[in-house]
Amino acid sequence: YKLLENIPVPWQQIRNCRTVYHCSGAITFCAEVQKVIEPVYLAQWGTMWIMMRREKRDRRHFKRMRFPPFDDEEPPLDYGDNVLDVEPLEAIQMKLDHTEDEP
Repeated sequence: YKLLENIPVPWQQIRNCRTVYHCSGAITFCAEVQKVIEPVYLAQWGTMWIMMRREKRDRRHFKRMRFPPFDDEEPPLDYGDNVLDVEPLEAIQMKLDHTEDEP
C-alpha cells in the first residue's frame, strides 16, 4: 500500500523515499508517508486531468493497449535489464499564459 502512495505522480519526474530491505532482498518496504496539502493536491490532479485530456485529444503519446498485456508463456521482465538504465520521462508541466495566469 505504501509503495503505491510513493509512486511519482505525473507532475513529479522522480520521487525518492526511504526504504527498508529484507536481508535476503525478497521484500522491500517504503518507510515514508507522503505528506500533502489536500487543496493543493486536488488542484494538481485537476491540472493533470486537463493536460491528459488534451494529450488524449491530440493522441501523441496515447496508444490502445492489447489485452491480456502478458502472455502466460512469456518470461517475467528483469528490472536490471529493462528498467534500470532508462531515464525517467519529463514531468508534465502546463504551459501558462503570462497575461492571464499572473499571480
